[in-house]
Amino acid sequence: MNNTTSNVSNLGQCDQPINDLFAYACVYYTLHGYLSLAICCFGVPTNLVNIIILTRKSMRNPINNILTGIAISDAITMMSYIPFAIHFYIQHGLERTPAKYTFEWTWFLALHFNLSVTTHMISIWLGVCMSIVRYIYIKSMGIGKINIDQAKSVILVVMVFLISILFCIPNYYITKVRITAGSNKVYMLENLRLGEKDMPWIEALAAWIFILMGKIGPCILITISGSLLLYTLHVSQERTKALKGARVEERMRTHRRTTIMLLAIICMFIVAELPQSILLLIGIFKENFFKVEYALLADTIDILALINNATNFIMYCAMSRQFRDILFDMTCKYLHNGEDASYSHVKAIQTKTSHVHV
Repeated sequence: MNNTTSNVSNLGQCDQPINDLFAYACVYYTLHGYLSLAICCFGVPTNLVNIIILTRKSMRNPINNILTGIAISDAITMMSYIPFAIHFYIQHGLERTPAKYTFEWTWFLALHFNLSVTTHMISIWLGVCMSIVRYIYIKSMGIGKINIDQAKSVILVVMVFLISILFCIPNYYITKVRITAGSNKVYMLENLRLGEKDMPWIEALAAWIFILMGKIGPCILITISGSLLLYTLHVSQERTKALKGARVEERMRTHRRTTIMLLAIICMFIVAELPQSILLLIGIFKENFFKVEYALLADTIDILALINNATNFIMYCAMSRQFRDILFDMTCKYLHNGEDASYSHVKAIQTKTSHVHV
């Protein structure tokens, strides 16, 4: 089920491509290691910056606590992907050689396989929680309903981490290392028999849990909650048009920017996760689809997920003034080791906007 164990190297060599899809997979395989490494080298430090800024005292609120959980999960995903991309794509080619698939590296592949399954599930469910919490907040603006508080949001993030790990236990169980027969013995992960008639029940259970709870289910929920959030924002804007005053207008603009940013994050989740959900669902019902067609698209699915992991920092910088102010504040401290005129100006702006959340 995981992209990292199914790629073009499972199907043969690229000197005689079978079809156009195979030819595409062969060409992209030569690029994937470098592209994924570049994205991860950008995404890991920027997600660490996200964590530092979102946990600042002036930034703490339920939505930012959830975004922090997403940043932690995304950083873990990309930290694991860096050695994977270097060893299995950049240092070695398509051939299954003993140097590529040593005992240690194959067990690392098993760890990376399970870690990425878990962190992707955590991220998308936190995305669902984020959209629902924001919907409740926008829905309750001006009518005095009680929203989720910071303590409950932290508990929610921890529960998503724990429940996701629990759902992934069948996936951990079916991950096994074997040694190939023949003169050129290498260690490999046991092939999954997704869609085959003799697929064991434990593999079928792991597949359905992963597809329903890790992909299709949260994709449906995040689409519904995102649509409700967009509609509720429109209703809230219409309701506040009758209110006058610059302060009301500024507050509404801030909430609109925040909600649009969160909707952009939701859209990125859908773009990154929905194609894989559909392909995996087809793989269950169509024999050999997982081993052939899905395997050829696995690296492309991986890069979409990595781009999703790395883009939140850009969206925060583009759409949150408070995030930019704090980032500039931190940069000034690091570069100048003191408070120059620019730094003092930033502190003044930050003080004025400390009540505004991302």
